[in-house]
Amino acid sequence: MRTGRISRMTGRFLALTLAVSLAWPAAAQAKTVTTPEASLPAESNVGQITVTVNADKGTRTFTVFGQHKKPWKKDKYLKLHGCAVSSLTTVLSGYKKKYKDYTPQRVRDEVEKKALGTAVWNRNYSKTIMKQMPISMYGFSRVLNYAGIKTRYVRTFTNKSAKKQIKKHLKTGNVVVIEANNRTQKNGRFSRKTTTRWALGKHTMVLLGLTDTGKVIVADSSQREWSGKQQRIKFTTVKEIVKYLIPCTSSVKTNYFSSTSNSGGYVLVNPQE
Repeated sequence: MRTGRISRMTGRFLALTLAVSLAWPAAAQAKTVTTPEASLPAESNVGQITVTVNADKGTRTFTVFGQHKKPWKKDKYLKLHGCAVSSLTTVLSGYKKKYKDYTPQRVRDEVEKKALGTAVWNRNYSKTIMKQMPISMYGFSRVLNYAGIKTRYVRTFTNKSAKKQIKKHLKTGNVVVIEANNRTQKNGRFSRKTTTRWALGKHTMVLLGLTDTGKVIVADSSQREWSGKQQRIKFTTVKEIVKYLIPCTSSVKTNYFSSTSNSGGYVLVNPQE
């Protein structure tokens, strides 16, 4: 009897050891992808710049555009509403070789039109320039899917869940697209006080990754005085930027920005889960 019991215990121990040994390689392979801050441009107050960051597989090189700088500000749409399509062009340039030399105008007029459909595209761009809207987070995700890039569009979240999810995703070496607000929020409750730190109203940006110093690398098409000579590439922390995000309160989905309640959220590009 004792021999049989010991044998069963030994069997369970060996099974547990085997399970741990099988799980260990996967855990051992999990790593945090970062880019040395020293390798990133110290000055980026330009109309266009390419930036290489470490990624899940080697490196990715992104082109970042300045919508208020030459030559892009000559296009009235880009100057007024171009943050989203500039960000979309940045993501496409890094994830698909086919689009690495595309301009924001070409993405707007060709890729966006094909992905969303001519009728949807025409309804937005047939309006007067002031009433034309930037592509929404939902529309952004649709265009990336059309281009063969997987996405996960996160519409609702708490500050804690967004901080955890965004940081975890950036650690995989993949980017996050965000919609920033001119009011800070905590779990969807917005401050009455406005701030222009990241947006005059609403503003789309791309979080390219993490630095070896723990900062978030932000690809930004707009000008912010506080950031000095660092304009196309800015730096922040996940905790800080999450305060400016916009949780959706409506289930309505539109391809172009229509309201704070339904056009917020963030997009995880190339999710690993």
